[in-house]
Amino acid sequence: MKFNNILIKLPIVILGLHAILNIFRGSMHFFLPDGGSIVIANLDIGSGDQKQIIVTIFAIMGAGQIIWGALQFYVLFYVKKMITVVLTFTTILAGMGVSTLYIFKPLPTMVPGHNNIYILVVLIIATLIAYRDQSMKDYP
Repeated sequence: MKFNNILIKLPIVILGLHAILNIFRGSMHFFLPDGGSIVIANLDIGSGDQKQIIVTIFAIMGAGQIIWGALQFYVLFYVKKMITVVLTFTTILAGMGVSTLYIFKPLPTMVPGHNNIYILVVLIIATLIAYRDQSMKDYP
């Protein structure tokens, strides 16, 4: 198999893996009683109203991740022409999350979301390949 053929498939594979990741993470945030804030991230979220606010925010974030993952799967299976666009928005969303965790509003402790820096790098590469592949289709 030619290297170029592998590159063409990479954005599809990356988007599919990210869709699985979104649905998995979203399910954890939405369905776990603490949204994963204590069980997974070991955050001290306090008690009472403070705890409920954080759990609710995690659940809302989880619902968004589940919906975004479903959209990614829909595009992969039914609207392949939109892969580059959805991959671009996925990369922007991941970049905003990473910049929030590392620069704008860092948490006092390390959480699993800090690993998103590696996911962001892979998404950037996949997005660039998708744009390259899309622009190459215009030329025979």
